[in-house]
Amino acid sequence: MTKHSPLACLSNATLFKDLPESLRKKLVTISTHQEYFPKGSLIRQPFDGKDGLLVMDKGKAKVYSLNEDGKETILGLLNKGDSEGQEHLFSTSARENFIQATTDAWVCSMTRNDFQKLVRQTPDLALSLLNDFGQKLVTAEKNTVRRNSMDAKQRIMAYLNDLSKKQGTNKVKLDLKKKDLAGYLGITPETLSRKLKELAKENKIQVDKKNITIAK
Repeated sequence: MTKHSPLACLSNATLFKDLPESLRKKLVTISTHQEYFPKGSLIRQPFDGKDGLLVMDKGKAKVYSLNEDGKETILGLLNKGDSEGQEHLFSTSARENFIQATTDAWVCSMTRNDFQKLVRQTPDLALSLLNDFGQKLVTAEKNTVRRNSMDAKQRIMAYLNDLSKKQGTNKVKLDLKKKDLAGYLGITPETLSRKLKELAKENKIQVDKKNITIAK
């Protein structure tokens, strides 16, 4: 097994990758690394007292909320190098969402108190966070637009095209279960399966289990 590098772990995160190495080394000193969570376990949940930022070192996770009836709404997906919870580095409000490992996962993290001590000494870090917040807002707004103005097939194709850009190929691998993807897109699993078949018949995609090829 490849030896874990705390510096490489934090450098994989979009939030930190453009920071000077000297600053990333400072972040390493206030972070905890490779905390293991088996598939299906909760990495974070409301009122668990675990404030601060986490970075996915290995594995995948989903971020979701539950309404009063227990209905789950997928808010986001976390893959290797993704970060979550930066808002808690600046706020004392309790976490409202759940983060659940969808595969075995290893997580790196840092607390609000330790981070705030460091950020007071390094203004460039605050600027990097602000830029990341902006990107998250754009992504969230994009998904809201999809839910409100696109039909099911359009939402699916928009998601697949985004995934294609992220993975750098038109042959993409779905990064979560179809049930979770349906929730993320605001449709039922049955609708997702039906629309994927329709898109395949229209020769827009080819489906092989979790692997999908997008027609050029």
